Amino acid sequence: MFKKSLLATLVVGLPAFVLTAQADDSSDDPLEHISVYATRQPQPVHQILSSVTVLDREQIEQAQVSDLPALLRQVAGIQISRSGGKGQTNTVFLRGGAAGHTLVLIDGVRAGSATLGYASLAEISLQQIEQIEVIKGPKAALYGSDALAGVIAISTRKSDHTSLQLKTGRYHSHEADVATSQTYGDLTLRSNLGWSDSEGFDVRPGTQADQDGFDQRYGKVAGEFKTSYGVWSADHNVLRSRGQYDFDPTWPGADQVETKTNQSRLGWALDSATSSQKLSLSQNQTEDLNWGDNSPATLFETKRHELDYQYSRPLTQGLTALTGVNWYKEDVSDSDLGYDVDSRINKAVFAGLSYQSGAWLADVTGRHDKQSQYGHYNTYELGLGYQLTNELLVRASRSSAFKAPSFNDLYYPFSGNAGLSPETATSDELGLKYSAGDVQIESSVYQQNVNNLIQWAPMADGNWVPQNVGEAKIKGAEFSVSHSWQQLHQQLAYSYTDAKDKVTDAALIKRSKHTVHWQGAYQWQDWRVFVTSDYQSDFQTGDFATPQLGGYTLWGVGASYELSPELQISVKADNLTNKDYLYLPGYATAGAEWSLRLNWTPDF
Repeated sequence: MFKKSLLATLVVGLPAFVLTAQADDSSDDPLEHISVYATRQPQPVHQILSSVTVLDREQIEQAQVSDLPALLRQVAGIQISRSGGKGQTNTVFLRGGAAGHTLVLIDGVRAGSATLGYASLAEISLQQIEQIEVIKGPKAALYGSDALAGVIAISTRKSDHTSLQLKTGRYHSHEADVATSQTYGDLTLRSNLGWSDSEGFDVRPGTQADQDGFDQRYGKVAGEFKTSYGVWSADHNVLRSRGQYDFDPTWPGADQVETKTNQSRLGWALDSATSSQKLSLSQNQTEDLNWGDNSPATLFETKRHELDYQYSRPLTQGLTALTGVNWYKEDVSDSDLGYDVDSRINKAVFAGLSYQSGAWLADVTGRHDKQSQYGHYNTYELGLGYQLTNELLVRASRSSAFKAPSFNDLYYPFSGNAGLSPETATSDELGLKYSAGDVQIESSVYQQNVNNLIQWAPMADGNWVPQNVGEAKIKGAEFSVSHSWQQLHQQLAYSYTDAKDKVTDAALIKRSKHTVHWQGAYQWQDWRVFVTSDYQSDFQTGDFATPQLGGYTLWGVGASYELSPELQISVKADNLTNKDYLYLPGYATAGAEWSLRLNWTPDF
């Protein structure tokens, strides 16, 4: 039954104008998006046998959104849940997965808290980002634990010039950012510094009568040195949110948090006519200090050291091999709670083959992880594609994944369960990709079964602790199209997600069945104007008082104007109709918002 619906969705999802677009090759092809992380090797997106969305720096700037979660919600397959406005806690649901089912990479380095089990995307400034890759579907065969629903891979800024950006908006929001680059022969130095703050609004009316704002500082310094023995690179990222990031707690206690993230990486890459090698040594450190007037300060800290090496080479014409090793250690011993076990080590080897001959493409990847807490896990990914025409690719894949429990799940005082097993999943997917001139289309359908879901459940003594009690069945379909005609550009992203408890058949909470993002933009001389529309259907909340929240549609408008080749001004209005909607029961949303941005790129 499901196979029939898969084929029907694929056929219906391919609009008729594709047939006419094939004959029209008068326009120049747009810049080809290259994915670095979907297969661990640079590859054009239209040749990859899984669903990948790439957002480059130009697209990030043109979107004119307030933060990273607002940008990601425009991607088919992603839903966002917020506990208030910008800077507040948010959850990413990729293809119906839970918060910890999406692995976040920053410059290829595993990011996030080992105590919570996921990375907070609200803390990553858009001004730090050069490119984002949203890789949908299990990717444990390449990256191990956490990539159960997919991967969000962020590449930080690599500006080749100096730029200054100033921004202001509602709720006394202000931002300033400067990025610069200098080249001295084979040595390139880059830096990016920024600041952002906002008074915010009261995110939980009726509790604390206050404004829940934030104050953020961030910076990056990086260097790249080219030699005959490869390219050496080093970078250091710092993100600090000091004093503010206020929030309103559900229970009396901490209502402020100070966060800090440090990431240092040393990399080496060597490409030759016969092989390609990459080596990365990194350290990622996250700190979350929670406090309040009636609550003592509590520190949650994760230190993660990681080594990653990969080697690839063509074996025959059309056949390429990939091998590699990955090692990382997570340490939470500096946290204040005193976990029974405060560190763990993961060792892994992976290998894969990519094949391309004529119209056929195939990928086979496998990985073996050995983790000090839960032992051995094997994962795989199989992909097969056929190029029906030069523009149209049909593909199918099957993959497996696992998610290791977090330190909070295992060892949080009085509620941890050291007997938890990793969550596991298998996924099947069919898809079509079409790329010709100014028309880009992708349509896919998938089904995923998740076992050993970690959920809070009562024990015999009456206490509630995390347990492997859940199983989920997630079915979905996604369709995205981007089309340009003269000065007019349109893009549409639709996703259908049916995520249910396999035993009770109840819908998983905070997941809408339908989401739609549409944008229409018009470029005229030095002007660019656009309109956006975002729709999300109703969803279950898991709250006894408000079990369901209704769907909503939000409209936005924006415009930008080039005052000169070096100076651009932009304005954006979100939630234009001041729609009253909710992400979560009891948490307010921002209402109508506006922002004004000035971007200066001096020519020197």
